[in-house]
Amino acid sequence: MALVLAAGLAGCVDNIPDVAVSRGDVRQAIARGTLKSPRPATVALASLDAGPGDTAARFKAVFDKAAAERDITLVEPQAARYLVRGYLSAAPGEHGTDVAYVYDVFDAAQRRMERVSDTLTLPAVSTDPWAAFDDRALASLAGRSADDLAVALASTPEAQAPQVASAH
Repeated sequence: MALVLAAGLAGCVDNIPDVAVSRGDVRQAIARGTLKSPRPATVALASLDAGPGDTAARFKAVFDKAAAERDITLVEPQAARYLVRGYLSAAPGEHGTDVAYVYDVFDAAQRRMERVSDTLTLPAVSTDPWAAFDDRALASLAGRSADDLAVALASTPEAQAPQVASAH
C-alpha cells in the first residue's frame, strides 16, 4: 500500500516537496537525507476535533509519539512557528468505516500554509463508526498522518535552511 507521496498525495498536501518517499518510509528518508528533517519547523497542535469521549486524548497521545519518531518538534503554542488544527471524522463507508483526517497548518501570521488530509478505510463495520477506533486504528491513523505532516513541514523555510552543526 506504499504510495509515492510526491505523486499519490498531490491532492492531499498543497505544497509538498519534490521528493519520492514511500508512505511509511518517511523516517528512513529523513535519516538518509532524501527528505529534510522538519525538526526546525516547530509546531503546536492548537486544536484537535476528534470524535466522542476520550478519542481526541487517546489519538493525541499516539500522535505525539508518531510525530517525535518523524522529527516533528511539538511545542507549546506560544513557542511554535506553526500552529496545526486537526480534525478527525469517522463514517460508515462502502467497505467498512472511513476515517478521515485533516490538518490545517498556519504560520505565525495565522495564514493557512498547508492542508494535509487523507482517508483510511477500517474493515470494521458498525452503526457507530467511532467504535472501529481501537488502539490499532489509532496507531495506523497517527502514523499515516504524522508521515504526511512531516513531509509538509519538510518544505518550510526553517527545514530547508542549511543546518549549522553545533560545536561541542
